[in-house]
Amino acid sequence: MPRYFFNVRDGLDIPDHDGTELAGLDEARAAPVVAPAKAIRDLGPKFWHSREAWQMHVTDESGATICTLNFSAAN
Repeated sequence: MPRYFFNVRDGLDIPDHDGTELAGLDEARAAPVVAPAKAIRDLGPKFWHSREAWQMHVTDESGATICTLNFSAAN
């Protein structure tokens, strides 16, 4: 199974050094939608007070970018 890396930038770079084995591209593109949704839910109202936009970009084992998601809150 291929390994994908979910790297985050939220004012700091937080690289995923371990990666996750997934069945393929469709699963690799679905996973970064689910994980941030859980993180935003856990932040609750704090999410709306964040001034930093954050980004998750998914790369494959060769380092090629599979997809990028950008998140920000606007009142």
